[in-house]
Amino acid sequence: MTVSTLDPKAALLVVDLQKGIVGLPTAHPMVGVVKNAVALAEPFRAQNLPVVLIINKVDRSDAR
Repeated sequence: MTVSTLDPKAALLVVDLQKGIVGLPTAHPMVGVVKNAVALAEPFRAQNLPVVLIINKVDRSDAR
Protein backbone atom coordinates (compact mmCIF):
# COMPACT_ATOMS: atom_id res chain seq x y z
CA MET A 1 0.00 0.00 0.00
CA THR A 2 1.47 3.33 -1.05
CA VAL A 3 0.24 6.62 0.33
CA SER A 4 1.09 9.33 -2.19
CA THR A 5 -0.86 12.39 -1.01
CA LEU A 6 -2.23 13.40 2.37
CA ASP A 7 -4.56 16.28 3.11
CA PRO A 8 -2.71 18.58 5.55
CA LYS A 9 -5.83 18.61 7.76
CA ALA A 10 -6.22 14.82 7.86
CA ALA A 11 -5.97 12.53 10.87
CA LEU A 12 -5.72 8.75 10.90
CA LEU A 13 -8.06 6.91 13.28
CA VAL A 14 -6.96 3.39 14.12
CA VAL A 15 -9.68 1.48 15.94
CA ASP A 16 -8.90 -1.17 18.56
CA LEU A 17 -6.08 -3.42 17.36
CA GLN A 18 -5.35 -4.82 20.83
CA LYS A 19 -4.38 -8.46 21.32
CA GLY A 20 -7.93 -9.44 22.34
CA ILE A 21 -9.41 -7.97 19.17
CA VAL A 22 -6.61 -9.16 16.88
CA GLY A 23 -7.13 -12.71 18.15
CA LEU A 24 -10.80 -12.83 17.10
CA PRO A 25 -11.89 -14.44 13.81
CA THR A 26 -12.45 -11.76 11.17
CA ALA A 27 -13.50 -11.42 7.53
CA HIS A 28 -9.97 -10.34 6.59
CA PRO A 29 -6.72 -11.83 7.87
CA MET A 30 -5.72 -9.69 10.87
CA VAL A 31 -2.03 -9.74 9.92
CA GLY A 32 -2.92 -7.80 6.78
CA VAL A 33 -5.12 -5.38 8.72
CA VAL A 34 -2.30 -4.60 11.16
CA LYS A 35 0.24 -4.24 8.31
CA ASN A 36 -2.09 -1.80 6.54
CA ALA A 37 -2.57 0.23 9.72
CA VAL A 38 1.21 0.50 10.10
CA ALA A 39 1.63 1.38 6.41
CA LEU A 40 -0.89 4.21 6.85
CA ALA A 41 0.48 5.44 10.18
CA GLU A 42 4.05 5.84 8.94
CA PRO A 43 3.37 8.58 6.34
CA PHE A 44 0.98 10.36 8.70
CA ARG A 45 3.67 10.49 11.39
CA ALA A 46 6.34 11.48 8.84
CA GLN A 47 4.22 14.55 8.01
CA ASN A 48 3.43 15.26 11.69
CA LEU A 49 -0.25 14.48 11.16
CA PRO A 50 -2.27 13.01 14.03
CA VAL A 51 -2.58 9.25 14.44
CA VAL A 52 -5.33 8.54 16.98
CA LEU A 53 -5.54 5.09 18.57
CA ILE A 54 -9.08 4.33 19.70
CA ILE A 55 -9.21 1.63 22.37
CA ASN A 56 -12.44 0.00 23.51
CA LYS A 57 -12.14 -0.60 27.23
CA VAL A 58 -14.90 -2.76 28.71
CA ASP A 59 -15.67 -2.97 32.40
CA ARG A 60 -16.38 -6.65 33.04
CA SER A 61 -16.59 -6.35 36.82
CA ASP A 62 -20.28 -7.28 36.79
CA ALA A 63 -19.98 -10.04 34.15
CA ARG A 64 -21.69 -13.30 35.01
